[in-house]
Amino acid sequence: MKKTFVLMVTVLTPAALFAENFRLADNREFSAQLLTIPAMLIMLYLVCAFVLYIVKAVLEHRLRSKMVDKGVSEKVAEQFLQPVNRDLRSQALKWCLMLAGAGLGFLVVYYTLPLDIHSLAIMAFSIALSYLAYFLYLRYNERP
Repeated sequence: MKKTFVLMVTVLTPAALFAENFRLADNREFSAQLLTIPAMLIMLYLVCAFVLYIVKAVLEHRLRSKMVDKGVSEKVAEQFLQPVNRDLRSQALKWCLMLAGAGLGFLVVYYTLPLDIHSLAIMAFSIALSYLAYFLYLRYNERP
């Protein structure tokens, strides 16, 4: 928690010092960079996590195929490459729903300018609805 706070202060302080301000509908000033920098960092994290996940999946597949080619017994290969209890389809659907919800939220925020606290509420509700849709999907698939 302490490291996160220090990181956020370190990132946002230069943005607050050099950011250009614009006025909201009720004549309050708001720094555009205070909104864009965290959004860019979150998107960078999502892109990097997605690329790492794809690279990991490809490398695991190559390792499994090489083990099969070398003639390792199935029992040993199965113990060595113990699959994680993750369903790739549900993980892909989760990411799809989260990104679609965020995109829909950004679209609604764009058409309901100016940026204000309601923009954050719109984004929170759109991402919450995405999580709800994913939860309902998982609950529906658990039923026999």
